[in-house]
Amino acid sequence: MESVITWALGSTSPDTETNLARIAQWWSDLAGQEIIWKQRPIPASSNPQDISWDQQKFDETFAIQTPQLRGITLYWRKPTAEEERNITVSKLELDLFNQQLDVFPASGNNYQIRLTLPKIVYQAIELNNPQFGCVTAPNGNAVILFRDDRQRLDVKINLDAANLALLQQKLTQNS
Repeated sequence: MESVITWALGSTSPDTETNLARIAQWWSDLAGQEIIWKQRPIPASSNPQDISWDQQKFDETFAIQTPQLRGITLYWRKPTAEEERNITVSKLELDLFNQQLDVFPASGNNYQIRLTLPKIVYQAIELNNPQFGCVTAPNGNAVILFRDDRQRLDVKINLDAANLALLQQKLTQNS
């Protein structure tokens, strides 16, 4: 599973809709969680990689309320505000490993927003009755494969001999 999921307005990638749906789900799952909101100007080099994301005095930390993606617009509320805020986007990059979303507003290319979670959050994937298989090497190591056609997910798990034995033990204990 890839670590960075990208959606861009006008992209012809076959994964465009799937990527936007995954980003929308991540965004809505933030409801009630504390986030760090950082906004930076795009540097003179026009390269977003040159942006310094070090903490600055205008960065905000708050528990985001009612985050939703409607069309290509992100909506949310701050805990102390009545009004709903929004940003229409031209590009979104979700880094699952670092739990951060880079937002490129459609209103102009002169700034970028980065939303991060101040704590590590593990992504949970649920597979319901997936197809599966297992290949065991002569040295005792194993590769277990799970496939969920509905979600278009392939999960490959590499286990050394000790972990394979532990998994087999746990499975027999629970049956």
